[in-house]
Amino acid sequence: MSLLLNLYLGHLLGDFLLQPGKLVAAKRRGIAGLLIHGSIIGICTAIILYKDIYSLWSLILLVISAHLLIEVVTITARTRTRMSGLGVFLIDQAMHMSSLALLTALAQPRIDIADMTTLGFSLELAQLAFICGLFAVSFMGSILVFETVRALGPTEESEILPFDAARLAGMAERGFSLALAVSVAPQLLLLPFFPRVILAFTRKDEKRAKLLIETATGLALCMSVYGLIVWAAGATMI
Repeated sequence: MSLLLNLYLGHLLGDFLLQPGKLVAAKRRGIAGLLIHGSIIGICTAIILYKDIYSLWSLILLVISAHLLIEVVTITARTRTRMSGLGVFLIDQAMHMSSLALLTALAQPRIDIADMTTLGFSLELAQLAFICGLFAVSFMGSILVFETVRALGPTEESEILPFDAARLAGMAERGFSLALAVSVAPQLLLLPFFPRVILAFTRKDEKRAKLLIETATGLALCMSVYGLIVWAAGATMI
């Protein structure tokens, strides 16, 4: 499980934290952007697993190859089908996660993966699961909320999410929600979303709908990730 979570952490860093809008546009235009993106995924993964790099270098190359292949599939789906951005995003992330799980399963009989470190630190499974969850709700969550609004909301959104104050606020909202749920009590997961709900009911029509969709999507993601952390770690608190 620790190897899978480390691979997923590398994915989260490379696919969300270190993939600005310009790179998203570049990879959709041609091979150069794709190769840069794949290199970032590989570098992030290698840095996270650097203490075991000699036994894992071939696995990291497979991670890069699988990631690029999935990117080609989803970029093609985005440009040649009528599938919504939300549908493409969900399929894309499901394929990435499945590929990492498959590669971990294939590596297990061949590599000693019992004691993987993260950036050189020996973390408890619960700690690593929380770190992955925090990155997922904060950074991946921004794209999920954005694509959900585009698919369901009454307002028109651009194709690429800008990095602005609203995005930062959403990241803080979801991250704080998960942190409260894990470190204090699950019921507090709801608390950070109250200001957005209150704000929604001071707005009218389209703006209200947009804020409520954002709230529901962010809350659902945080609840799901919290459940996965509990399942993966076998505990409710770190």
